[in-house]
Amino acid sequence: MTSNDPTPDAARAALAEIDDAQRAVRNTPWPVWLYPVNAVLFGLLGLASLLDSTSSARFAVALVTVVVNVTVGYRSGVPWALPTSRVFLVGVFGAGAWAVVAAVAAQLSDRAWPVVLFSLAATVTFSVGAIAHRRATA
Repeated sequence: MTSNDPTPDAARAALAEIDDAQRAVRNTPWPVWLYPVNAVLFGLLGLASLLDSTSSARFAVALVTVVVNVTVGYRSGVPWALPTSRVFLVGVFGAGAWAVVAAVAAQLSDRAWPVVLFSLAATVTFSVGAIAHRRATA
């Protein structure tokens, strides 16, 4: 009697091919213009806290960020894939954290300079991750 079950070695090889394909998709280079656009959007996300005390400006900037990235992702065939570069991922999450710190600073202080400083930190943090991602995929 024959069996259609793959051997353990064949299954391991198939899983390795899937992993390689996923890494190739996740490490697809982004258009060069997208890196500075995202860096500016992270900075604007922090600065939006200076415009009003509600979250409408922050929501608008966040929405633009998502729309731009998903649109570019669809055009490149990978709309929801996150790159494997750990430096890039730390840069993205760090930039988001700085934008949140800027929003909190806007609520706690009447001064604008801390918000500007934290927003700049968000832009720089994303830029460092973006440079690492671009070098890893170019």
